Amino acid sequence: MTWVELASIAAGLGIGYWLVSVFTHRPDDEADADGGPSPPESEGQAGEAERPWHEVLEVSEWAPDEAVAAAYRAKAAQYHPDKVATMGPEIRALAALKMAEINAAWREARRRR
Repeated sequence: MTWVELASIAAGLGIGYWLVSVFTHRPDDEADADGGPSPPESEGQAGEAERPWHEVLEVSEWAPDEAVAAAYRAKAAQYHPDKVATMGPEIRALAALKMAEINAAWREARRRR
């Protein structure tokens, strides 16, 4: 085996490792602001692009702060884990994912304003 072949193998392994680490990195790996556990990941969410905050909260991007806050409270009340505590584990997991998405949208809306 020549040194060119060895270098090609090493480069391929390095690039492959880097690609896998880039595509498997989850943004919620960092600690949440509230210190709570991160919600379970669903199979349908993998590979999907994150939706803009105003689409998640279903308001205009230029909506006033009061409208954004009201939309957040309404969505949070709808998907709050206490509302689905008596339902099956799949429903609770989906509600936790949706609540995490709503909280992330709220943080993004507050950051941008």
